[in-house]
Amino acid sequence: MGKLKRKKLETEKARKRWDKLRRFVQTGAYLDDWSAPQSLMTVANAIKRMNSREKTMLSVGFETSRSNKVLDTPRSCESSENKIIERLQQELTKRDITLSSKSVSRPVLMSSHCKHRPLQTSALIRETTGSEFEYDAGEEIKLADLKSASVTREKRRLVKTEDIYYAACSLCRVSPVSNFLKQCSTFTADLKNSFLSARDVKALSISLVRDNRICSLDVSGNEIGAIGVMYVAEMMVENSTIVELNLSGTIPGKDGLEALADLIKNNKTLRVLRLEDNKIEHTEMEHIISIIENVPTLEEIHLGHNSLGFEGGNMLAKLIATNTTLRVLDLQWNQIRKDTAKSICKALADNNTLWGLNLSWNGLGKEGCIELASSLKKNTKLADLNVSSNRIDMTSLRFLLHGLVQNKGIRYFQMGRNPITTEGAKAVIKAIQMSKHSRLESIQLEDISIDDQFLELMKELKESKSIRVTHGERIAGGNAVTEKDHDPHDLNRFDPVMVLVEYMRIDNLRLIDFFQYLDSNSREKLSKSNFRDGVATLGIPLTEHHLDLVMQKIDLKKDGYVDLEEFMTVHREVSRQITQRTTRAKSKKKEDEGLVGLRKILREIIEKRNKTNKEKAKRKLSIAAANRMLNSPRRFSVAGTQRMEADSSYRNSRPTSSASTRIHTPIRETSRDISTPLRSANSRRPTTSRRGSSYRPVLNVTKRPSSSLNKSVTFLERQTSANMPKEVPVA
Repeated sequence: MGKLKRKKLETEKARKRWDKLRRFVQTGAYLDDWSAPQSLMTVANAIKRMNSREKTMLSVGFETSRSNKVLDTPRSCESSENKIIERLQQELTKRDITLSSKSVSRPVLMSSHCKHRPLQTSALIRETTGSEFEYDAGEEIKLADLKSASVTREKRRLVKTEDIYYAACSLCRVSPVSNFLKQCSTFTADLKNSFLSARDVKALSISLVRDNRICSLDVSGNEIGAIGVMYVAEMMVENSTIVELNLSGTIPGKDGLEALADLIKNNKTLRVLRLEDNKIEHTEMEHIISIIENVPTLEEIHLGHNSLGFEGGNMLAKLIATNTTLRVLDLQWNQIRKDTAKSICKALADNNTLWGLNLSWNGLGKEGCIELASSLKKNTKLADLNVSSNRIDMTSLRFLLHGLVQNKGIRYFQMGRNPITTEGAKAVIKAIQMSKHSRLESIQLEDISIDDQFLELMKELKESKSIRVTHGERIAGGNAVTEKDHDPHDLNRFDPVMVLVEYMRIDNLRLIDFFQYLDSNSREKLSKSNFRDGVATLGIPLTEHHLDLVMQKIDLKKDGYVDLEEFMTVHREVSRQITQRTTRAKSKKKEDEGLVGLRKILREIIEKRNKTNKEKAKRKLSIAAANRMLNSPRRFSVAGTQRMEADSSYRNSRPTSSASTRIHTPIRETSRDISTPLRSANSRRPTTSRRGSSYRPVLNVTKRPSSSLNKSVTFLERQTSANMPKEVPVA
């Protein structure tokens, strides 16, 4: 039983070796110097197509760059495949190709797939026996006879990629690139920043037409222009091993991208395409869209450091919503702002295949974060999201975190170099800690300073969820921002002019009263500084940006000032808009949530202001009362006056006055503390008044009716003579 099992395993191994050999031979890696095999015919066809397209591009007035000036030479522009094959065979014959150790004694077989050319077997066949598997029906020699001496054996030459490259360099009249020759036997050809010209790339492309080893080609940083990119595209038509192509910094232009889109759709192996830093604009986006749609195997495309702008971003957003093949999309440094950011982020909600998205170094802002948060609630496939350097502040961060904590797919999140401060970094950690759906594994907060409290939160997060956190430098005090009182009542989402109009309505203010209140200089016109001082006094939390919007909308004459007529015109228009919104909401049997939220915030601001004014008035009232006690005369009862007179006459040994009346004069005292008693050390304070109650100073203060615009409470001090008793009868 063991021998039978072992024999089956050996048979299976032999069969696999034979399949591997047959595929290797059929790819055309073994070329002869005395015949014209199918591989050379394929190379010749590729060269012919390159020459034909090159001639077309030059004839239509194509502007050649410095590296494309001398391309159309007689030796490199043959029109016949046979002539090109002859030239290649001559160049191969000139080279003294070393015999391969594996091809010294190889039998000649005839393949059923290609009966017009002899093919070679491998040394792997010698390791098997004829009894292990049958030979193909189209073969003339049985496998059992391979070791027979009667079989004619012939020495064959092994033509490698570097041999074809030498021949192509001779055809194109360029010097071989030593760096490429060193990498011909590896899986990667890294030629970035090698100062290659278009002709250098042509020779390189010819050698890679039938190459079956190199999987990654990098020619980035070489300004080969449109013709150089066309050569690479023609090579990709026949090449079946390259899965990653880097054309960053090659400046293909519209013609180069058109050729790439037209030719690369025939490739069935390309997985990754890099077109970064190529000055691609919105006018060339149609070719990028064509590449993504027509290459079914393309999974990654990198378009960073270009200028897609508004129109290009919108075109890409439509593609994202419908594409089902892309897994990685890189859009960093592409001038994506506001509306474009909203379109791209909104398209993520309908995409079910995208795995990684790089939007760094753009300008999502608040608008983009709102749409991104909405899409993250629906998208469960996106795993890697990069929004670094996107002008995300504390306000935008709140919206983004609301969607992030409900997402179930993101594992790697990057948002460094955003102005979120230490408080924002702590808010991110707290939100992830409280999330029940998050699957995050890594959070990157580069260049964002942190403090000790952040380190404690990060330690708790690592213990509970094992998430890696990258952050900026640690500073002693942190750069925390103190939350202002009006932060919970954010007015950023409302029109500032509408805020002022609703404020006047809720506080029962006429427009002319509000205008006069703001016009502190009585100039009958308002400047930006008048608005700034007025809203600050009223407690309305409007920023400098809001004040700029107010001046922009109300200043109809554009002279830097707002007069009453302009204010009335805008007030009338905004009031009409508010009425229309209210009517429209009532017709739908619901309330306008925006107006309801604005009115609620304004009522709270007014209540808070009134409460503050009352406290100030109360403090001023107590201070005024104390001042009156110092400056006003005392009023005493009759009994108290008699006792004071008796005591005074007794202690001072003065005769008692027999006058029936006495006029009290104010007591003049030296400056002292308010808490000091208002009587001398020898005098006694009256204990009862005329009504028999304990003595209390009378403060008759009249308060002027206050409006919402009074900045202080005024008081009327009562005249001294009005409180002073004129006659006091003596008992």
